[in-house]
Amino acid sequence: MSFVGAVAAPHSHLQLFTRPAENEDYRAKVARGRKALGVLRERVEKSGADTMLIIHDDHFVNFDFRCYPPFCLLVGKEARGSGVVDPAEIEKITGAVYQKYQGKTSYRSAPAGMPQHVSDWEGGDKPYVYRVDEDLSVRMLKDLLAMGFDMSFTTNGTMDGELVLTQNFLNPKADKSILLFFTNGYVPPIPYPRRCYELGRAIRKIIDGSERKVLVQASGGMSHFPGTPLYGEVDEEFDNHVLDLLAKGEARTLAALPPEEILRRGNGELVNWIIAAGIIGDDAKAIVVEYVRLWHIGLGYAYWESR
Repeated sequence: MSFVGAVAAPHSHLQLFTRPAENEDYRAKVARGRKALGVLRERVEKSGADTMLIIHDDHFVNFDFRCYPPFCLLVGKEARGSGVVDPAEIEKITGAVYQKYQGKTSYRSAPAGMPQHVSDWEGGDKPYVYRVDEDLSVRMLKDLLAMGFDMSFTTNGTMDGELVLTQNFLNPKADKSILLFFTNGYVPPIPYPRRCYELGRAIRKIIDGSERKVLVQASGGMSHFPGTPLYGEVDEEFDNHVLDLLAKGEARTLAALPPEEILRRGNGELVNWIIAAGIIGDDAKAIVVEYVRLWHIGLGYAYWESR
């Protein structure tokens, strides 16, 4: 079997840092999140994966209101990205170690006032580069089109800082190739959850027909409301309900929700998790590792074994 497991991990940069003014309770929550990512990293390593299918919602880095596709697959040889701070600081926390782009050993931080994770450091170079499984990405694009999914694709996808963050934790040596699958988890109308689940089932057929050992990585919140008056609110009750459903193997219940409902709950990024659940298959029970609420977001950590 080519599918070797799955992990669901948040991509919030708050897993990295605590502000000096924050109290011991907050710092303890950040430590719990980092420990949970360590558990997921162990699952990735034990899976024996040689390729990671990363399902991640774009944060206006690759797309904007001129064109915001519901799904988009990166087809190419490599994916480049920036971090949320200087690579040396990120690596000290995450343990990521590998040769950087063009042999460079350090990168300056982004200019003042420029968000770190969207900046073009050093004239357009990116400090993080991941090898893309080009053959499988091309096959997945063609097969999904043949299955009736009108799949968008790009040959030049940029990894934002949040996505680089999870790779620093989960693929610290960059020794696993990646497949990068972008979604729209922010801009209404987002994809229907039931369509996301169907897409996941189609992707599973493609994975099972390949020779690769593929691990699925679903990134995302949970509850948060970026760019809205509700920023800072967190629907912890719904977050825990979602995790409970996944632990019971009832992902189809999530897939039955209308998109307006998951947006109202601050969980638009669940489209990533629902696609992953479709890949994993019906009745698969997740192992929930942790849930912590930081000041503006709920963070859930879970994994599924191969089946």
